[in-house]
Amino acid sequence: MQAQIQAAVAVATGSPLAVQVMTVLILLAAGFAYNRFLGGKSASFAPKAGE
Repeated sequence: MQAQIQAAVAVATGSPLAVQVMTVLILLAAGFAYNRFLGGKSASFAPKAGE
């Protein structure tokens, strides 16, 4: 994930504002999907572990 962020920042640096905005939106969407997927798995496992 860290490498993706560094790569995105490198690409966005010196690019037009529209490109930077698109890069940020794509990163946010990817991060949201990633966290939601992990969160869904963690949430489904947590109650079972608690019981």
